[in-house]
Amino acid sequence: MIDRGVIPSLFTLGNLVCGFVALSFVAEGRYVPAAWLILLAAALDNMDGRLARLIGTDSKFGIEFDSLADVCTFGVVPAFMLYHSLLPSPWGAVAAACFLLAGASRLARFNVISHEEGEKGEFFMGLPIPSAAIVLTQYVVYTERTWDTIHAAQFGIALMVLLSLLMVSRVEYDAVPNFRSSALRDRLKVVYFLISVGLILHPATSREIFFPLAMLYIASGLYRRLWGMFSNEVTQHA
Repeated sequence: MIDRGVIPSLFTLGNLVCGFVALSFVAEGRYVPAAWLILLAAALDNMDGRLARLIGTDSKFGIEFDSLADVCTFGVVPAFMLYHSLLPSPWGAVAAACFLLAGASRLARFNVISHEEGEKGEFFMGLPIPSAAIVLTQYVVYTERTWDTIHAAQFGIALMVLLSLLMVSRVEYDAVPNFRSSALRDRLKVVYFLISVGLILHPATSREIFFPLAMLYIASGLYRRLWGMFSNEVTQHA
């Protein structure tokens, strides 16, 4: 009989395999299937942690294994994908390396917080690396299939820098919606999540809508941070 503690690690292993196959697709110039594999890997990454907590097998080994898989799948693959598709130059390699370093730093900080504080809160501190990976890979697909512009490389570098800064920042981002909560805020998150998934999976809208929806998530953290700063300033001067 299989030890139930192994089950979450199987999902982590699936995440890592998705990353390896996606990397081979990028090397062949097949960016669309590579981007979808990154999305599948992100789903598996979310499930392994939830399963570990659900069956009570959350461990330091699981956290470290998950982070090693994440830095390969969500750090190496997106950075190489943007470099291979839009930035095949020494400066492009530097920009891609910065994204990888920021992602690795984000994961290291997450591990430290997990060991010290245990359970995750309602928000992530800093942009999670799977979200950054999805945005970056979908940008490549978006510029290849929908938005043909001569400035794709320049925008790509700007996006990579923005994502790198957000990963190592203290900007808060929503976790996956809580489907069990009855609070209005959580209900609205669930509605947004379900509508987004439907639009992404529908063949008629997935190509045009995926990257803009991903950027909306990026903007949500910045909006929350700016709104919090503005509210604090108003309170101090009241």
